[in-house]
Amino acid sequence: MVRYLLTAVLAAAPVFADIRAELQVWIRSEAGQYAVAHGLYKPSFESTGLQNDLEVFAAAKATVERLNREHPLAHFSVETPFALLTNAQFAAWVGPEVNSTRPSPTELAAPASLSENAVDWTQSGCVGPVKAQGGCGSCFAFAAVAAAESAYCLANGRRLTTFSEQQVTSCGPGYGCGGGSAFDSLKWAAAQGLCTDAAYPYTNGNTATTQQCQRTCSQQKLGFTDVVSVSGEGAIEAALNEKPVTIRLHGGSEVFQYYKGGIISSGCPVEPNHAVLAVGYGSAEAPFFKLKNSWGSWWGEGGYVRLRRGVGGLGTCGMARMATYPVATSLEPSFNLMTRNNLMIAEHYSNLFANPKSGLPNENWQSHGFQIIVNSNGECLDAFSNGAGGYTVHTFKCDKGNGNQKWIIDSLKHRIQHATHDNLCLDVDPAQNNKVQVWTCFDDAPNQWIVRSEEKIGIISMQGRLMTTTGDAVSFASAMWQDSFYWTINNVDHTMRANNGKCIDAFEPKNGGTVHLWDCDGGNANQKWIYDASTHQFRHATHTGFCLDMGSATGERAHLWTCDASNSLQQFYYVG
Repeated sequence: MVRYLLTAVLAAAPVFADIRAELQVWIRSEAGQYAVAHGLYKPSFESTGLQNDLEVFAAAKATVERLNREHPLAHFSVETPFALLTNAQFAAWVGPEVNSTRPSPTELAAPASLSENAVDWTQSGCVGPVKAQGGCGSCFAFAAVAAAESAYCLANGRRLTTFSEQQVTSCGPGYGCGGGSAFDSLKWAAAQGLCTDAAYPYTNGNTATTQQCQRTCSQQKLGFTDVVSVSGEGAIEAALNEKPVTIRLHGGSEVFQYYKGGIISSGCPVEPNHAVLAVGYGSAEAPFFKLKNSWGSWWGEGGYVRLRRGVGGLGTCGMARMATYPVATSLEPSFNLMTRNNLMIAEHYSNLFANPKSGLPNENWQSHGFQIIVNSNGECLDAFSNGAGGYTVHTFKCDKGNGNQKWIIDSLKHRIQHATHDNLCLDVDPAQNNKVQVWTCFDDAPNQWIVRSEEKIGIISMQGRLMTTTGDAVSFASAMWQDSFYWTINNVDHTMRANNGKCIDAFEPKNGGTVHLWDCDGGNANQKWIYDASTHQFRHATHTGFCLDMGSATGERAHLWTCDASNSLQQFYYVG
């Protein structure tokens, strides 16, 4: 019936002429040329073929008009490479995602997360350019390679190396253009290494026939052998605080086909058939996750899409079902886990207490992926269901497959959160002789304030500028990541050490007071800073009431200023 109605409409000469003119504009547009180049549209010069194109294009315009009414937070347009596909053809092109060898996570009704923080890894220099998979069902390869690129970059001084999607498509564990699993592809890449995309470029853009595997390029080891997965919006947010992650979702609906910008809130099933890279989260008209797609830069927001955050369950379009990413295999140097009162989390016969510092191995810890390992007995921090509706925390024999041993050290919120058991955090109970337990996570809860003794991080302003140094000045830059952007936060003596070995020092407790770099001295009262996660400010621990301030929107030279929680020049967050 719809076809006959459209035919009747098109029969009217003025309407026919308008639609035909708009179709020609689309064909000449960048989106149309992309569609032609990648086999998404084949121009027809016969009357029947042209009639069909006009009907499909008219139907697309009607669909776009409806979607823009139904989804006020998003914008839809025929300025997309998929305008001349019916939705059935588009859904078939997206295709079903091949299941991973990893068991699917239990589909719990995960609570919504509405973190007020914001993370955007596209500003870090460790997210590669948007690419195009073309007519091949290789989204899994693009997502896996993108995650590997970011992990490798973050572990190697923020130097981005782009790797080969064609190698994963043609040689990896999936079915080539017939689909595959990002999780399995990451495991394979960890074991095999990857060639650069310059050495093994992508050649499947114009064909759905998988190209033959080539084994002539030199494979580069990636520095990780472990790949982990988490589920639920909260766990994905926490993972995104550390690095970009792959996401499974449903990408075959009309809201994806005609997406041009804004935040998608609904209009898509939750069964996964597509893989993308999650690169951050934030809030605009509504809270959102930001995802990098592999459909070229002419789709969406320069190749990116935002999905509504804070809906709970499996998330918008099923994106909270599972996130996957690689983790470094080498153990970090030992560290202490400290409370707000400078007590150390220590192991006693596998139980945990917070005690004054003793220097013994039972208060020294290392991290390996999601596991936190105590030096005294080599066991892992473990939280298990006690059968009475709660959880008990202790140390236990390490097992990478044990979900009870997966933790996220959340530097931004100064807490240790469980990655499997939703919304559980380490908690020190002073009423039980400072016994360590797990409890429902609460922002800024004093009993849950637990940090590593020393953390190497990046610091980003709310304006998206990275804190660095210029001579003896603390400054901010909108530049590609480099080693000078690393800072070491010492939570014992509360110093902030730059990459050049000097510490941030403020010796004039007044508005506009000098902030500069000086030889580090843990006993120097001018060098003590406390990060307030509730306001995102660096408060001076000695000069009460004064905070680190960028000085200007561009931050050429930071100075000291009276603390004002509403002042965006005093608001910063951790990354890395």
